[in-house]
Amino acid sequence: MQHLLNEIIPFVSHYGLWVVFVGVIVEGTMMIIITGILCYLGMLDIKEAVLVAILGAVTGDQLWYILGKYYSGFILDRFSLLKQKIYSLKPKIEQKGKWFAFGGRFVYSGAILFPLGLGTYNYPHYKFTLFDTIGVTIWSILGISIGYTFGSGAEEFIGKIDKVWHFVLLAVGIYLLVWIVKYYFSKKDYKG
Repeated sequence: MQHLLNEIIPFVSHYGLWVVFVGVIVEGTMMIIITGILCYLGMLDIKEAVLVAILGAVTGDQLWYILGKYYSGFILDRFSLLKQKIYSLKPKIEQKGKWFAFGGRFVYSGAILFPLGLGTYNYPHYKFTLFDTIGVTIWSILGISIGYTFGSGAEEFIGKIDKVWHFVLLAVGIYLLVWIVKYYFSKKDYKG
């Protein structure tokens, strides 16, 4: 196992920032926390990781905004639940659009729903970009800090994270915690 960890460290050091960039586009919450853990372990530089996380998240949000603006009919015709959620945003976009742009990464399913909805209803792109970038910056700093704290706190329980199974155990624990929190908030959204 230790040999495997020795092989993973150079891979993460070499390709880790690309993994962070793509990871926050695909699954932001888990990726941002794992990025913080990798920063704690010294595998990634925290300043570079924050910058790359911001760039990746803004890129992903811009992609969803553009898909909403130009292809919402195509997308919404294929996903009825998404269509209902996007239509429910319409009356709120004019008065709360900047908050949707700012808070998309902080709300369960908001990272896709809000940019797609703002694009669908032609919310001004420059406003979307400004408020989204501010929100994503705060989200990236907080998320990486939380992951960093998880990494240091985990060492209190499992000892020095120097074996692959330590990292896997920590990643699975965080995944379960994030899943439980997301599940709780998704149930709360449907009740409220």
